[in-house]
Amino acid sequence: MSFLKPLLATSGLIILSGCASVMTLTDKNTGDDLFLTNKPVYTLVNLHPDDARSKLYSVNFQQDGLIPLCTQVDIVNVSTKRLTFKIDSSGREYILDKHKSSPDFAKYLSNYFGTECNTAKVKKLSALDQQGIKEGVVKKGMTKEGVKYAIGFPPEHKTPNLNNDQWLYWKNRFNTFKVEFNGNTVSNIID
Repeated sequence: MSFLKPLLATSGLIILSGCASVMTLTDKNTGDDLFLTNKPVYTLVNLHPDDARSKLYSVNFQQDGLIPLCTQVDIVNVSTKRLTFKIDSSGREYILDKHKSSPDFAKYLSNYFGTECNTAKVKKLSALDQQGIKEGVVKKGMTKEGVKYAIGFPPEHKTPNLNNDQWLYWKNRFNTFKVEFNGNTVSNIID
């Protein structure tokens, strides 16, 4: 019987370590737990996944794919390092991993997923903003709000303040680009 004590203790640690990685995914506007809610969940901005691998990262790499703003998704699983979600209309599943440089994964996710997609606010933006959002790209003359909807938020560790006149994004893990603003308007895009 004495051999069972170490085995039981080890089993308990394994079970507890599995529980430690569970995370609540909270809608920043409603306070709903997006994993448990009965409400539909939507993308709040365009997402740019690596479509070949069905993968995204929390530094918001601007990959080849486009999951449009207001796409309904089902949250399959969420932990402190990974979110798995499925596109409601197609059933295609994606993995969004926390990048080691992302300071707060839960905060990051709350900017990208929620139960209320604000289409009325998007419709009030300029024609140029709406075109950039539809195409999932940044264009000179777009507003900061339009850029956020079109390509998402810049990685927080490189652009900690959205009031800055330069936002740094990654195309992939090797290449970056800057979006420069004059006030609230895109003045330049530097590759």
